[in-house]
Amino acid sequence: MFQSTLATSTRMLATTAIVGAALFGAAGTALAAPPDAFVQAQIDQQLRTYPGGVQTGADEVSYKGGSVIVTFPSATNAANPCTAGWYCFYQHKDFTGRKLSFRDCGGNQSLTDYGFGNQTSSWDNTTKHTVEVYDRDVSPFATLWREAPRSSSSQVSATTNEKADFFHTYCGS
Repeated sequence: MFQSTLATSTRMLATTAIVGAALFGAAGTALAAPPDAFVQAQIDQQLRTYPGGVQTGADEVSYKGGSVIVTFPSATNAANPCTAGWYCFYQHKDFTGRKLSFRDCGGNQSLTDYGFGNQTSSWDNTTKHTVEVYDRDVSPFATLWREAPRSSSSQVSATTNEKADFFHTYCGS
């Protein structure tokens, strides 16, 4: 009986070691994670609903030749800062959730073109441009907030939360 239990325990230990080596590699570091099925499903839905984009990474879709990027949160990019030289809109407070990033300047742009209408709760402007954000669901449309160059808000006010539809960028020098 003792030998049978010992043999079973030895086999379980060996199996655990093999599984551990497969998951963490010989050096003990995690191997690259497989694609996140939930994120991929969101990307597929984004491309069906808002055509014209191209999947350019495991967690992003690019539009307009890469000047507009929608990034989806995943286990590898939970903290997703706005890249220098871009201005970003976030789905949730504290710069979390989906992120919509722009790097071009001048004119009006619609957040609804990318599935982001009435969904912004925080923003980060790392550019030298001023961005003015509007709600066009009211008549006349209303200015919600103005993003000064190199500024951010981890949570927009309760009266402007999830109301942004479009914005205008004033190019800085």
